[in-house]
Amino acid sequence: MAENQALLATVGLDERAEEVYRRLLALGGGTVDDVVSAFGMTYPDALALLERLHHSGLVSRRSSGEFLTVDPRHALRALVESRERQLAAVRDAAGPLGEMFDAARRGSAAAPATRTISGPEAVGDHYYRLKQAAQEEFSALGRPPFLLAPNEPMDEAAVGRGVRVRAVYAAASFDTEAGWQELGSLVSRGEEARIVPSLPIKLAIADRSAAMVSLDLSPDSPECLYTEAPPLLDALTEFFEYYWIAASPLSGVPGPRSAAPAVMSDEPRPPTDDERKLLAFFAAGVKDDTIARQFGISTRTLRRRIQALYGELGTTNRFGAGVAAARRGWV
Repeated sequence: MAENQALLATVGLDERAEEVYRRLLALGGGTVDDVVSAFGMTYPDALALLERLHHSGLVSRRSSGEFLTVDPRHALRALVESRERQLAAVRDAAGPLGEMFDAARRGSAAAPATRTISGPEAVGDHYYRLKQAAQEEFSALGRPPFLLAPNEPMDEAAVGRGVRVRAVYAAASFDTEAGWQELGSLVSRGEEARIVPSLPIKLAIADRSAAMVSLDLSPDSPECLYTEAPPLLDALTEFFEYYWIAASPLSGVPGPRSAAPAVMSDEPRPPTDDERKLLAFFAAGVKDDTIARQFGISTRTLRRRIQALYGELGTTNRFGAGVAAARRGWV
């Protein structure tokens, strides 16, 4: 690709994605089959690439399956502004990280406000102590690999004494049935849970006065940073709230029951529990195979349920389902 064409790498799109985008711009849009024919890609790869462009706001998707380009004077500006906000967050973290550096240099006979904790036992012990110390709120970002099994009595006791427990989980947390069962157990005891496609770190904050953040995600030799430094706590709290706002809520555990049939009525009906959970999974980008495992059904059966939901909402894809559900007040 010529140098003047390699522009979109700075906003997260690789060379092939930019080639396809430029072709779509030249033609005003296209279909998955068009991309397969023009670039010799497989159908799944072409579809995934077009979905990336759609997710980036560079193209819109018609119910017919055609992808139409969005005016780049608006779409690219939005992408650049998003990246600028991310870079600004990194820049703003320089101060708190500098405080960490200074604290490590100063040293003290007392335990420092910010220190590194290494090893499975030490990390686990500090995590439990942090959660037990929470009196008002405990906030966490969770993603694999997981070091610890949930401590049910401790979680139940925290909620019982009035602690608000909030957690955002990466979608990969539910790739196994055990992961989903553990989350369901936590939610049933009062935890507020949400889901996002991915998370860069693990994080736990107690009462906005102490926090742990992962430095090494290895289950064999985990390492984290423990801090009570106010500037760093402020930055980590804002980081958690950013993901909490963006995440999709999960209100319960889907079971292997059949989807409720649609009921014809003059008045709009509320969504069933399964429909609400499907929409939450859609918003978080969870794959069909993973969703099927959480419902305890086959992927083929899940896809029939998805098609039934599409039919109810008058759409043919996940994006359209989200828009239609929002219009009905389902999400």
